[in-house]
Amino acid sequence: MEVISITPFWGLYKMVDRMKSNNQEFPHIMEKLKAMEKLVLFLQNKTPDQISEDVKEALDKLNKTVISATMLMKKFEDTFKLNQFVKANDNKAEFENLNKSLTNAFVNLSVALHVHQEEKLTQQKMQLDKQCILEWRLKEQENKIAEQEDELQRVESKLDNQATAYYCVLQ
Repeated sequence: MEVISITPFWGLYKMVDRMKSNNQEFPHIMEKLKAMEKLVLFLQNKTPDQISEDVKEALDKLNKTVISATMLMKKFEDTFKLNQFVKANDNKAEFENLNKSLTNAFVNLSVALHVHQEEKLTQQKMQLDKQCILEWRLKEQENKIAEQEDELQRVESKLDNQATAYYCVLQ
């Protein structure tokens, strides 16, 4: 799955911006769109294998919510003036539902990213622990090699002394 496009966010921005009083009535929708846009932009810089299945699933839900929100905004933009649609209770309820959907999508995506980050941190800690153990073992092996080299030099020195003594006896 490809990371979702940022284009639907721009479409929603334009629609909400054209509806200035809606922006005052429901500023939290614009704030949520901006926060989600930042997350999506962050994820667009990742390769598909760097994104977990949970994050991909949350992105898919977010994409569906953004498409639904775009359709809802177009519906109201095309049929009502802003004052009429903000005051109408059924329309207000639809926007409250949209707000809840955006909140849920944002929370799901944030949680999925948090879980993914925790998993990556755990993996990195495990790799660091393994590396520390390997470095400790390497140092231990280096110490053993140094001890064996010292022992080898003592044995060679002893052999040289014995060979010299044997040579002196033969002469």
